[in-house]
Amino acid sequence: MIILYSDTSQRKRKRAEEGCSQCFKGTSNVSNTDAPAGKKRKGAVKRPRKTTPGQKKATESETFDSRYDVGDKLGEGCFGSVYEGRRISDGLQVAIKFVLKWETDRYVYSPVESKAVPVEVALLQITSQPPVCQNIVQLIEWFDEPEEYILILERPHPCVDLERFMLNLGNRLDEETARAIMVQAVEAASQCSTRGVLHRDMKGENFLINTDTSEVKLIDFGCGDLIKTTEYDRYAGTLLYCPPEFFVSRKYHADPATVWSLGVLLFRMVCGYLPFADRAKTKLGIFNIKDGLSKECCNLISWCLEWYPSQRPSLQQITEHEWFQCTNQA
Repeated sequence: MIILYSDTSQRKRKRAEEGCSQCFKGTSNVSNTDAPAGKKRKGAVKRPRKTTPGQKKATESETFDSRYDVGDKLGEGCFGSVYEGRRISDGLQVAIKFVLKWETDRYVYSPVESKAVPVEVALLQITSQPPVCQNIVQLIEWFDEPEEYILILERPHPCVDLERFMLNLGNRLDEETARAIMVQAVEAASQCSTRGVLHRDMKGENFLINTDTSEVKLIDFGCGDLIKTTEYDRYAGTLLYCPPEFFVSRKYHADPATVWSLGVLLFRMVCGYLPFADRAKTKLGIFNIKDGLSKECCNLISWCLEWYPSQRPSLQQITEHEWFQCTNQA
């Protein structure tokens, strides 16, 4: 996975450390096709050559180089590299993500273009359709190059990722701050689910927070997939946020897995550490919540982190939980 818009330009995480993998199995009811052969991705994408011809998907007559200037690198990971960018026509500040193609890439038919596109592109196209969700990063346009694809994304400013935001505040948040962030994270997850999108990597590094407005946006759909009603038997994402059923049976369903990851995120925000240190601890499902938290907060965390998927709340039930009705009792 990639850490977008980090305020640290060289933040890297190895696939072995994060448990990130690009494992998609063609079990969706949306048709898919193989990626073009002979195009393997080897490491993070380097800054693009200005002489590389581009083919823009929105308007075929213009190239990427004719429309955008590329600035400093913002972050990189196993799925691509992200740079500051500026649209030449009007000076709009954007984020530009370069993703090298693999011969194993999965393509699905886009609801916008009626053709096969990379999964990450399709998921962003789906979540960027109106009505726009303010808590999900918007795809402005994309370009299909011979050996890579390029995503032009909105770039909130000023912002940091949620993990950095927590570190800047002593590594944990008070409940009032966590509540304001959590309600937006759940809204992003709910919008994804409603639109048939499984993000599969909801963690602090994949949420941006505007430090002026406190608006939160979900980013990086590189580990995502289309939602299906049957079980998944491949996982792509961060293993410390992975639900225990995958480690036990190698199978999981979309929404219960998302709820589990939101429970891990809430725990991380209010406790300052993750509930499970490794997959063995996750399989056991035993965790210790930090002292001093409200009973409502502890109840919501415990509910989201129920070992049995069927006993976890729905996304709607999370939003209706009594913790979100609490006010700061100063």
